[in-house]
Amino acid sequence: MTLSELLDITTSTRSYNFHSHTQFCDGYAPMEEMVHAAQAAGMLHYGFSPHSPIPIESPCNMSEKSVEQYIAEADRLQQLLADADSPLRLYKGMEIDRISHDSAPHIDYYRNLPLDYRIGSVHFVTSQEGIPIDCDGRFPRFEKNLREHFRSDLRYVVEKYFESVLLMLEEGGFDILGHADKIAANASGIDPEIESRSWYKALMDDVVRLSASTGVIVEINTKSIEDRGRFFPHFDWWESFIQAGIPLMVNSDAHRPEMIDFGRQQAFTLLDRLCQNSL
Repeated sequence: MTLSELLDITTSTRSYNFHSHTQFCDGYAPMEEMVHAAQAAGMLHYGFSPHSPIPIESPCNMSEKSVEQYIAEADRLQQLLADADSPLRLYKGMEIDRISHDSAPHIDYYRNLPLDYRIGSVHFVTSQEGIPIDCDGRFPRFEKNLREHFRSDLRYVVEKYFESVLLMLEEGGFDILGHADKIAANASGIDPEIESRSWYKALMDDVVRLSASTGVIVEINTKSIEDRGRFFPHFDWWESFIQAGIPLMVNSDAHRPEMIDFGRQQAFTLLDRLCQNSL
């Protein structure tokens, strides 16, 4: 699948979701159950995107030895749908973490996997001691990690997060930029005004600028709209991405079958409103 083909899908239908997780990483259902949920939701295009193998220990990421199993199961399910003449098309993707320049979407290992598409995401931030620390997940763990691994230096964590996003954009090797500002969800628990600070806005401006120059699709991630009341990237930045001519894709980052279409219609409604206002 080419980037052009991904764009054709997102501009021709809203019945898609290219970000989901199953038993091969931190999802809560097997792949086949997620397929049934996608069918029930009327999806025409559905992609699997397990968290990639990484060179550090992580309970959320798939192991390198399970990659072959994942690909075989995706192929089996693709064939089942083809035999049943189903309108739903399945795609093999992967959400690839950027840990460092030597462990990022652009390296040969990920490029050589037989995948249909790749999501580039940042979940880990390198501490002042050079240790990658998971800054995703629930706030209490983030708060603990900030204190124990980052000397309680919130600005350092946020700046290093965006540094990794920007380096990943420069390095390439992926089609979709995943939840570009996800660090803000936990960071705002420490500093509620962080997203209004000039230095933070400058970092997001850089993400918009570099996304436009590299030609990636930017994901609007709807997973946290209910529990955290926000999308990634934050709604305040959508107009900037649109004005920069950056293609947007709405994904639910589903970890459970009931989340297949979670928050997506709300996001599309807001996008429609933005586009109408710009006319």
